[in-house]
Amino acid sequence: MPVADGTFHRDSANRIKAVFVIDEIQITFTGTVSPAMQPFTSNNAKITYGDVNELTATRTYLGRIGVNTFKLTFKNGPVIEGELNVPGIAPASTVNGSGAWESN
Repeated sequence: MPVADGTFHRDSANRIKAVFVIDEIQITFTGTVSPAMQPFTSNNAKITYGDVNELTATRTYLGRIGVNTFKLTFKNGPVIEGELNVPGIAPASTVNGSGAWESN
């Protein structure tokens, strides 16, 4: 399965954003997160996916964020995971949400 590097961060208490470059195209996921989260960033996010067509439309996910790592598993297959930048967030939380993929 293909893997791409990127970034992941909290935009606001209930919004997250992940950005990856795949085949020289920027792919962005912007979505909701529940419950509300403390500020966090990751400069070493990785996405694993089966086909780039999975990174389209509005999708839902389940996951966990904190203390030092995160993992979001999308219902259609892709997984975003990695390490949070220091200081991370505590306590860790089980999260869910949905959002849209865009290509630029």
